Amino acid sequence: LCPLLTDGAVEALLTAGSPEQQATFIPPLLEGRWTGTMNLTEPQAGSDLALVRTRAEPQADGSYKIFGTKIFITYGEHDMADNIVHLVLARVAGAPEGVKGISLFIVPKFLVNADGSLGARNDAHCVSIEHKMGIKASPTAVLQFGDHGGAIGQLIGEENRGLEYMFIMMNAARYGVGLQGVGIADRAYQKAVAYAKDRVQSRPVDGSKPGSAPIIHHPDVRRMLMTMRALTEGCRAMASTAAAAFDAAHH
Repeated sequence: LCPLLTDGAVEALLTAGSPEQQATFIPPLLEGRWTGTMNLTEPQAGSDLALVRTRAEPQADGSYKIFGTKIFITYGEHDMADNIVHLVLARVAGAPEGVKGISLFIVPKFLVNADGSLGARNDAHCVSIEHKMGIKASPTAVLQFGDHGGAIGQLIGEENRGLEYMFIMMNAARYGVGLQGVGIADRAYQKAVAYAKDRVQSRPVDGSKPGSAPIIHHPDVRRMLMTMRALTEGCRAMASTAAAAFDAAHH
């Protein structure tokens, strides 16, 4: 999930970021020195992003100060990288109502100096880690922006086009999550085959063995295994087709 989100952040910056933003943020993201996050969800705004309340206040130097709370932020806080680049949806004062008034901002954990070195700690802090049923190795954070004067952010692209830019990141993440599912399904199939070859239970119905045999000899078990294999290979083929279509569209 961490490299998946980082890749999505890179895609968003390549599409809508300024040359300066691309030069500052993309190399360390690609090198793995920094990681990226996607900040959409708020306590009152889940699937309905029209309810986003995080606000962005323009500053004289062209930056923005970000104020608000984001929840369920995957890899929102960790110490595996020198910096975390948060891509945050927020609303500028006077923006249209609903999703047409949402903008996208770069809000790094540590501010970045002109020479690319890390500067002061930004006013973006993890206030808690979610307790989940699964995927426990992935820290899911509640992030608070602006409790100490405002988190410094940079606008990506144009104001009020944030959701459009965020969907670039989301689409990359969606494909990655789907491919992750294919990998998990294939590993589950491999484990199931290994277990079926090892677990001994009952005589085969076709009489091929005189006594108890590994359950892979039972027709219904073989049917289940072949169903798993067919579905997994079908999904892999679909993922390959989608990847080829994406490459053809962009290259």
